[in-house]
Amino acid sequence: MTHFVMTLLCLGAAICTANAAQAEDSEDKEGGNHITVGVGALWQEAPFNNAKNQTIPLPLISIQQGAYYFETAETGVRFGKELGAIKPSIDLFVAARGTSGQDRQKLTADAGARISLATDFGTLSGAFRHDITGKFKGSEFTARYSLPISIGRFTVTPAAQASWLDTRTANHMYGITAEQRAKMISKQRSVVLPVAPITQNAMNLGGDVTMAFQLTERLTLIGVVGGTYLDKSIHRSVAIDKKYECQGIMGIAYNF
Repeated sequence: MTHFVMTLLCLGAAICTANAAQAEDSEDKEGGNHITVGVGALWQEAPFNNAKNQTIPLPLISIQQGAYYFETAETGVRFGKELGAIKPSIDLFVAARGTSGQDRQKLTADAGARISLATDFGTLSGAFRHDITGKFKGSEFTARYSLPISIGRFTVTPAAQASWLDTRTANHMYGITAEQRAKMISKQRSVVLPVAPITQNAMNLGGDVTMAFQLTERLTLIGVVGGTYLDKSIHRSVAIDKKYECQGIMGIAYNF
């Protein structure tokens, strides 16, 4: 899974965990409707040669009203049904996509669908997304499994995922273009990466752990740590010096 996509999934899971940790005496909360906002910081380690670690502020937003939901950088509609202990759902969404690296910042948008199956033994989901901005016209498929474990006010959710990127998406996320190299030169960076396109599709494997501690009825402390092992088609690039990328999020959220 790509660095930015994993971060969004972790963040969404963290906010949902925070909502689940709140008091259950409200009919609105029982129906799933909520408005949660907060602030946090995102730390990320990019896989590029001599890339500096980055820490950036990050808003935490989670809204669900009926079928509509908004979670930080993803919005859409969610259709779900309870069938005893099994809860299938389908999300139709539009989500932002970004890239890591000081001189590689790109912001695009994807549209896609996610199918999830929640049981007492965890949640299994599959998501497909495709670029709708015309910047790279690539697609990505992600399979994910997570299992929340609650101990009093503390909830921890380990998860594992696999993400398949077609060649266009892999190159958009991890390739170095001539334009990006020229930007590094013009800014007199200490490290100038070579032009290095990714010419094959990729299967990235990753995992993360989401933690939520309920401070009060409405206030929750959130933390996420995660990493991705990059496909060999990516980490054999001359611009890449790590076989992995990782990130962490720490923040606090308030549920209205």
